[in-house]
Amino acid sequence: MHEELLEPIVHGALLVGYGCLTIVLTAASTLAEYNGYLNATAGESLLGGWMGLVGLLLLVIAYSILHDKVLAEYRSLVG
Repeated sequence: MHEELLEPIVHGALLVGYGCLTIVLTAASTLAEYNGYLNATAGESLLGGWMGLVGLLLLVIAYSILHDKVLAEYRSLVG
């Protein structure tokens, strides 16, 4: 009986955890992109481009977590 109740709780917790991780990575990506934009407009084009690439990488990681982990947990939770 407890196993039937425990499984949806675990999947729900994983869904919330991966969702929060995706939100944090997306926010970090936005900050990196904005910092890159500020550096590029201030004349530091190399540093601005580097920060833009870091922001893009964070966004790709957030998307892959969303696509692989969050959707899988949602599907296993819903059925």
